[in-house]
Amino acid sequence: MNNLIGIVAEKLGHSLSPYIHNYWSKKYNKNLKYQKFEISEKNLNIFFETFRKNKKFKGFNVTIPYKTNCMSYCDRITPKAKKIGSVNLVYKKNKVIIGDNTDVIGFEKSFRQLKKIQLKKILLIGAGGAARSILYYLNNKKIENIDVFATSLRRKENICNDFFIKNFVTKTSLLKKKYDLIINSSSGGMIGKLPLNRNIIKLVDGAKGVIDIVYNPEMTPLLNRAKKNSIPFVGGLTMLIEQAKPSFEKWSNSKINVDDKLYQLARNKLK
Repeated sequence: MNNLIGIVAEKLGHSLSPYIHNYWSKKYNKNLKYQKFEISEKNLNIFFETFRKNKKFKGFNVTIPYKTNCMSYCDRITPKAKKIGSVNLVYKKNKVIIGDNTDVIGFEKSFRQLKKIQLKKILLIGAGGAARSILYYLNNKKIENIDVFATSLRRKENICNDFFIKNFVTKTSLLKKKYDLIINSSSGGMIGKLPLNRNIIKLVDGAKGVIDIVYNPEMTPLLNRAKKNSIPFVGGLTMLIEQAKPSFEKWSNSKINVDDKLYQLARNKLK
């Protein structure tokens, strides 16, 4: 019988995570089976208790909307995940449930793919869990001249208290005319979600680089605009696969590689 790993969310639809992890499990001959767990919020505590008792259940990823909720069910949170304020990786160590965050690693790989550009001004779209991981990384790199654009003021206080940013903006008319790097950490432009604001897409024309963490579609309107203007860009598949890698390494207790075949598999599943 396989050991169990998986992903937890309210709804998972066409998640690529099972394909990614089961590809690695087969490639590296690991006895791990990755599956989806669609759980309602009221049943999260029961799910965690089942996880605690099941020796075959090695761990799971967490995605929207439970990245914050799941923190309260963990026995220990890593300092990094605590600072970010969300967990996307849960595992056990001597029966102790630990919550960690690998989104930072995924973003770091995306960020490094862009050739070195002068980052005087950055625009970050979104103020959720992914945005917090990105701000954690940028602030650690001593990058603080960041405007955060979000349509809701609800998260403003927390983000401004926890990270160094320049401005929190809720209207596109208040954005600067030019940004060196534009990062989309929202679901804007994702299949089945609202499109990204057209005024933000226009800002791409003056940028030196664009990162979009949306991976479905692989080429979002934001990235298409960058491509049209020959501006370097990185799409969401990079972050998705690179944040998955440390999770699998933790559960399998081994080092693995990301290869082109996996990217091709992911692209085929998006079609």
